Amino acid sequence: MAKPIKGTWAVLCALLAAALAAAPARCGFFPDNAFTDEARGLTGAQFLKVPPSARFSALGGAGLALRGPDAFFLNPAGAAALPARNRAVSASYEALLEGASRTGLVFSNSTASGVLSAGLLYHGASPGEQLDGAGTGSGSEVQAYDLAAGAGWARAFRAFDFGLNLKYVKSALAGESGATAALDAGFIFKDPSSNTELALAVRNFGPPLKLGSEKDPLPFELGGGLRWKYAPRFNIFMEGRLPSDHAPYLAFAGEYSIPYASASGLFLRGGMNFKNYDDHGFMGAFTGGFGLRFGGFALDYAFAPYGELGAAHRMTAGLAWGGAPSDAKKSSAAPAGRGALLAVGAFSAGSGVTETEASVVRNLAESELLKTGRYRLVERSKLDFILAEKKLAYAGLSEGEAASRLARLSGADLALLGNVSRNKSGYLITARIVDAASGEILVSGSAAAPEDYLFRDAARRLAAELSAH
Repeated sequence: MAKPIKGTWAVLCALLAAALAAAPARCGFFPDNAFTDEARGLTGAQFLKVPPSARFSALGGAGLALRGPDAFFLNPAGAAALPARNRAVSASYEALLEGASRTGLVFSNSTASGVLSAGLLYHGASPGEQLDGAGTGSGSEVQAYDLAAGAGWARAFRAFDFGLNLKYVKSALAGESGATAALDAGFIFKDPSSNTELALAVRNFGPPLKLGSEKDPLPFELGGGLRWKYAPRFNIFMEGRLPSDHAPYLAFAGEYSIPYASASGLFLRGGMNFKNYDDHGFMGAFTGGFGLRFGGFALDYAFAPYGELGAAHRMTAGLAWGGAPSDAKKSSAAPAGRGALLAVGAFSAGSGVTETEASVVRNLAESELLKTGRYRLVERSKLDFILAEKKLAYAGLSEGEAASRLARLSGADLALLGNVSRNKSGYLITARIVDAASGEILVSGSAAAPEDYLFRDAARRLAAELSAH
């Protein structure tokens, strides 16, 4: 694995160790015997422990490296991926145990200085009956609710994404209420040369919540995790959590995508949470769910069993809009299905790139596209013969027209043209797939390679992106 990743792991381990060492000097921020099972039940505002998102719930609570507005209450850095001048909203509803429910709302707006977000989480418990001194019901209802409202900022940097939230937390029970403030912060570390991403998040860090005569610490949690892009359509999540009111635990999950059109598809999810295994037994450890994407609209569902207590159902709907549409979204068509015949044309050499380097990238991209199984490729000998025979010149033609003509001359359904450029950060490879009949750009993609020896990794990621739509 690349050196930046190794260094990141060292940072994660150091921060985890620092958090453990700081536990005894908690100054009221942590419960007695913090970070052990002896601290169970000693924190307040329990509604903050599980983020209001069906996507994360279906993954067993994992997903620190995932992006989207619903990441607001799990890892604020996940909001940084919202494209410029775009907006997104996410709404969640959860039917919990004993008639309780939770509702979550998040709105994100991408600006020149970063992504600004606002979030609201409301937890309502079913009313109980007030008892008198003899333990007899008085007939009057006892109302209970919890509320968290906050604002956050997130931004994408070259090596990582960062996010920070500040929230107001309030709890009310039987006429008594209390409030406090809490901070969430997170990182998602990116390495273009690797198929993994690392994430780190701190949640619910703040002063204790006082409700009546009781003062309880917030359910602080430190989490670190790995997102492994095992295959173009399959992600594996491996995460560790360090909650202040429980012993450290692990969570593992997987997400498989089945695309059926540009920016649309079905997502199948499953996870195992070892904390739930300790609390609810074997069957309580597993969660599952699915997600649907229709362009900017998303709908997610999760089923989370709690052993003998029953099960929780969660639904999340999201919508993203605005900004300048990408070339892929401008086209109403989608790439032809599996088996479409694709002609891979020459990659142009941009500033600082030799023709030899561009040719190497073309060969690697062609090889990786073939491995995906999404396309059949025009034989290079046939393609080169046609190019030489027809003396096809791209001068004066737009890229779409040139690719369309290339596809028609070679008898292909689609054509791919690419470019390799270089700047101070390394190489940037871009490519577009064009429909032979219409000349429309159906999908585009890009991949970075800090050095030329990483061309194969970049070509693999580029091929995965071009085949995922």
